[in-house]
Amino acid sequence: MNESAILREILLTGPVPRNEIAARLGLTRGTVSRIARSLIDAGLVREHEQKPGEGPVRPGRPLQHLTLDPRGGQVLGIAILPIVQIVALSDLERNVIASVEFSFDPIEDAEGAVRRVALESRRLIGGHLPDRSRLLGGLVLITADLDATGSIRQSAYLGWEGFPLRARLSEQLNVPIRVGVATPAIGRVETLFGAARGRRNPLALLCGAGIGAAVLANGRIAGDTSGPTIAIGRMPVTGADGEVALLEEVAGGVGIVRALDGDSMADRPPWRVELALRDAVERDRGGDPRVAAVMARAGRELGRHVALHSHFVTPDVVVMAGGLAMAPSYMDAFRQALGENRRRPIEVVVSRATAGEGGAWVCCSLAVYEYLVERPLALLP
Repeated sequence: MNESAILREILLTGPVPRNEIAARLGLTRGTVSRIARSLIDAGLVREHEQKPGEGPVRPGRPLQHLTLDPRGGQVLGIAILPIVQIVALSDLERNVIASVEFSFDPIEDAEGAVRRVALESRRLIGGHLPDRSRLLGGLVLITADLDATGSIRQSAYLGWEGFPLRARLSEQLNVPIRVGVATPAIGRVETLFGAARGRRNPLALLCGAGIGAAVLANGRIAGDTSGPTIAIGRMPVTGADGEVALLEEVAGGVGIVRALDGDSMADRPPWRVELALRDAVERDRGGDPRVAAVMARAGRELGRHVALHSHFVTPDVVVMAGGLAMAPSYMDAFRQALGENRRRPIEVVVSRATAGEGGAWVCCSLAVYEYLVERPLALLP
């Protein structure tokens, strides 16, 4: 427990001197020094002498700070999302060493998808890791309902059902694998390392074809993180027009695409709706007035309903991710409606997961945290 606690302090606040770690954790400096030595010997931590101007000036000999050794280990981060799949490799300082983005065809073939993920993972490992023994493990983020074994109960967005994802991927890669749901993971990573760092009670929203949500209480995911946290898009709500509909139909991508393209989208699989939504987001960013009006109406609906529920979950920040977080008309209307329906404003931030290499950053950052802090370390003597 002390090893994990010390690694957590170094990961989140390093470079940090031993005496500060001891004070924060209520340990003696001798205990911290002894454990730090074992972490250094294991190659996970290194000493960093503070250079002039890097920190506060103290009299006497410069303190030796502890920081993670980026060469001490690596992790695989894997994202399996409706329209994009990512495999990435990072070091212990959460620097992405290499990544590849691709799409499954067909997406409904779970066995084929795992074979492709395993192939891309082996390519990254073979091309960038001369010493595979330092690979701590992999973490998969997916939009699905999971059971305790990391198997998929059901994923409407991928068309998978009853599939042993963790077991299959572990067999093919011969490394430890963790599987988690995307929405809670985004909230957790942003709280640890990103836009919501230092906040204790964020609300994470993943807004694409559907709408997912996860609540963090005192820095930890509240409730069952295996699936129900992502299901609010299927929640019946009363819209501004007084009609009862699913939240994703009045405030999510399903409703936006249907409003723009008609009921022809109704029978299409969710991943095709995601593709159409991506096009709509680009049109909104390009200033299309018809798309902007549809986006604004949906954003206002989400802001209104989040404001109502926020009286119970009391978030101190809302973290937005997904395609709709990139739509300016949607986000402007969401912020406005959220502010109108609350006495105190709630800050809204956009997750790094939303753009560019953000998916790789989320997967790898959470993988580093999981394997350094949450699991026993096989590399320790």
